[in-house]
Amino acid sequence: MRSALFLGLLPLVLFSAACGYDNGNARRIPYEEQGPATCDGPAEPVQTAIDTDRQIEVQPGEGAGVFIEYATGGHWLLRTTCDTLKNNTPCAWDVIITPEDGRSISKAVGEDLEAGTDSVGTYPEYPRSYQLVTETNGDVDGIRFDTEPGTAIAVDAFLDGTCALPYFFWVGDGAAHGGSPSNPLVLIPTAE
Repeated sequence: MRSALFLGLLPLVLFSAACGYDNGNARRIPYEEQGPATCDGPAEPVQTAIDTDRQIEVQPGEGAGVFIEYATGGHWLLRTTCDTLKNNTPCAWDVIITPEDGRSISKAVGEDLEAGTDSVGTYPEYPRSYQLVTETNGDVDGIRFDTEPGTAIAVDAFLDGTCALPYFFWVGDGAAHGGSPSNPLVLIPTAE
């Protein structure tokens, strides 16, 4: 229900060089209030398109979100934000990225990460996967990485120890998307 409500609050997006999201209406419910999310959903991860070379403008500190972009040539950018300016509490993100079809990730580097609280590295249980762990405040944290052009990726995201279904953002099939029907969500580039 939160996902449907959240989708209804997304502003109209004007497509030009970049898409903008006002994620400031996303209310994060603390773990103590909601308990662990089960990520119940389809038995198989949902697959959806991510438009190539579409950018997303984010508002650091205004709302919680995982923002995903894909650029020509196999270049990915995944960023996290938080609603810290509204509630003075950081967001603890745990995001796992896995390339599909037995492919691999290369050139994975953290972006704007804070020493001591944030990290990027391979995920121990899945050697082809990378994990971004951040404590995002009023800033933007992220990871840049490459795959073979056109490679689909699966993204698992958890916020404050709970399933982050309502907090996924990407542009696919010419439209802005907010909220995921499954965790993980499989994103398939529209062009290599």
